[in-house]
Amino acid sequence: MFGPNTHTEGKLDISYSHRDRTFFDLYSTVTKKFRRTFNLRNYDILFIPGSGTVGIEAVFNSVKNNIKVLGYGKFVDRWTELSKRYSSNTQDKNNMYVQLETSISETFYFDGATIVDAVSSFPFYDLVSPKIFVTCSNKILGSFPGLSIVGVRQDSWGMIKEDESFSYLNLYLYKKYSEKNQLPTTAPIHLFSHLEKTLDEFDSYRLKNKIFEVSYLVGDAIGRQNLIGSHICPVLTIPKEVIPIDLAKKYNLYGLNTDGKNYQIFTYSDKLSNYSNFVKDVKKYKYQK
Repeated sequence: MFGPNTHTEGKLDISYSHRDRTFFDLYSTVTKKFRRTFNLRNYDILFIPGSGTVGIEAVFNSVKNNIKVLGYGKFVDRWTELSKRYSSNTQDKNNMYVQLETSISETFYFDGATIVDAVSSFPFYDLVSPKIFVTCSNKILGSFPGLSIVGVRQDSWGMIKEDESFSYLNLYLYKKYSEKNQLPTTAPIHLFSHLEKTLDEFDSYRLKNKIFEVSYLVGDAIGRQNLIGSHICPVLTIPKEVIPIDLAKKYNLYGLNTDGKNYQIFTYSDKLSNYSNFVKDVKKYKYQK
């Protein structure tokens, strides 16, 4: 419960292939709806099969200059290591930051940074017109996992290497295929189909209200002083000693089966009634204690 995308539902009927006109039309429709829904008309939107991490690595592989990752946290450390793998001899650098560092429930913004990891933050937090951003079909957006989404501002393609070679991580190749409403590899049609449905039903106001409401509910029950990082956030981070193990097991809290020191509650993924039941149990435990 309360992990990312624990309650994603969908019923799909696919009767065509990724090289049929029907899919080309679907690709075009999803691209237009994504740009329109999130007011990204000055961005080219690329879809890459895989998690948000795949999109991040595609950016590292595709930009001309080295990337310097700003900030701190688990994902900053991970991308810093990745930057070493793709380092080149050039002295020029692109600055990148993680908009929501979920490991510590902290948000970041660095003026002048050109690349944003928005995998866990989009679309709850506004993008501040970066040259490149990366997000995914699942997480806050709420569609099926498996599609990384890379946005390249249309005036910023000069940052990307014009590489014709085949690679799963070559943004230039995805751009060339996107012009034909295709992917260079076999497209996960079901993910595009579900993403279209998600975009049709997406309500930014309702989503943000839910995150605020759940954040306040959980924060008030547990005590905001016991939360790590922001207390209004798509993911709340709570030290394990704050929540009794019986409650953690009952609700199968995210982090229960890891050696980490914290539990996490994603405030957008579950039904509101389940959050309310959890809060009631937390208050009952505190009262009995």
